[in-house]
Amino acid sequence: MEKTIISLCAIVFLFAACDKIPADQYTTGTPGNSSEWQNANVHRVYVEKYTGPKCPNCPAADVTLDAAHHQFGDRLVIISVNHPVGQGVPFNGDPDMRTDAGTTWDNYFGINAIPTAFINRDRSMKYSGSMGAISADIETIINQAPQAGVEVSAIAASDTIAITVDVELFRQLDDGLTLTLALTEDSVKYRQSNGSEVVSDYEHNHMLRDVITDVWGNDIPMEGNAGEHKIGHFTYTVTNSDINLQNCHIVALLSRKSDRHVLNCAECTIQ
Repeated sequence: MEKTIISLCAIVFLFAACDKIPADQYTTGTPGNSSEWQNANVHRVYVEKYTGPKCPNCPAADVTLDAAHHQFGDRLVIISVNHPVGQGVPFNGDPDMRTDAGTTWDNYFGINAIPTAFINRDRSMKYSGSMGAISADIETIINQAPQAGVEVSAIAASDTIAITVDVELFRQLDDGLTLTLALTEDSVKYRQSNGSEVVSDYEHNHMLRDVITDVWGNDIPMEGNAGEHKIGHFTYTVTNSDINLQNCHIVALLSRKSDRHVLNCAECTIQ
């Protein structure tokens, strides 16, 4: 899959012959002036859930996270990552939803049992098995003032997606920042263990399909000063014919480089 960044062009030329710029360059904008920057000071929470089709307890975690998503709406962003071994291995004949990026993340966090979920990739906010307390912790973070803001939008022409990301710092940050862009898909149906039975057409949502940037994100060229605002433009070509873009989202994760903690996040449909 092609992964490149393009220079700032008028929207009607997003898929035309724009000059490519290096991956470590962004354009500088004025906060609030771009069409993508609509929810300044919104604090969203990221939940990274590890799951698998042969995990009998994973549907219960889905119920809890679906309820949280209904409660918090777009203030909660979820990526569902298939465990690379054991209960993450697909049933014979079913689609394999494991990804190289998901395997890297799984190995980094040392996921030994599923379901497991992290809030903002914070190891102190890890949930294994029961997700009962996760909604209260999500709400606590949502109500905190964010250190930085991020917005994302995406437009598709055939199988190529143009992605625009806005990042603004609300306070001084002494750590480097990275931006991770991922493609997720909803309404993917295949077999899933649920307790003692196997559901033949279980609906899987928020499924990680690919990471567009580096697995841990690309560096954002910012000095760390409050009020800094950068705009990044990316293009991404989907080559997997099994992916239905009408059911897909682009997820943007703004993270500290030193510990990969997610400071803020955003998600959008693909227009």
